[in-house]
Amino acid sequence: MAQAYSLNVSNSVGSSNRSPILVASEYHHWYQRMERYLNRLGRDVWRLVEEGPHVPILTPIAADSVQARLGGGQAAMNKPTKDDLEKMEKDAIAFYEISCGVAPDNFDIIINCESAKEIWDVLKSLYQGSEQAQDKKLTTDLNEFTNFKALPGESLDDSFKRFNLIITKISNAGTVRSNHETNLQFLNGLGRHWTTAKMIVEGDRKIRTLSLFKLTVDFKPNNRQC
Repeated sequence: MAQAYSLNVSNSVGSSNRSPILVASEYHHWYQRMERYLNRLGRDVWRLVEEGPHVPILTPIAADSVQARLGGGQAAMNKPTKDDLEKMEKDAIAFYEISCGVAPDNFDIIINCESAKEIWDVLKSLYQGSEQAQDKKLTTDLNEFTNFKALPGESLDDSFKRFNLIITKISNAGTVRSNHETNLQFLNGLGRHWTTAKMIVEGDRKIRTLSLFKLTVDFKPNNRQC
């Protein structure tokens, strides 16, 4: 069981030479990992996912004098430039890598896609949902942030992990909270056993700039319970 779990984690994370595999429940993580992976292959590789495939501009070549005297014939077209070919190759790389990032049981979803951008947009629509669904989810996450409270008997570390997960969900939705606001919200959500320590920390200007993790490390003198 542990070996199978390790294999699943390895597949979903990917590596320097293998694209991460999409797990439906971890779409936001996969989204960020795949973006970073494709950027590592080349900035243009990722740009073609964002903007769509490169289409060479082909124009007719003027007919030679013999064709002109005979009334034409089919006009020849110029060939793609070296730059065109390089961009088309990068689009093929992006298409291949994203395709490899879709597990076999979901491959039918993207089997008819013709570009990396089309695959990306289909997966985004499927797993991220409509704008209305995203707004509803963000509202839920913001409410969790505002109403955060440590649970009875919960350790500071566990409170931090739970609150940090809320911050991550909000951040994934494009909403950023300052360190100052985040730290205050976390401290306000802790239990009464932390009242004295909270007053000390809240009086220190470092609360404005410390990361939530650093604040938590500095905050706990021992393994108290909330």
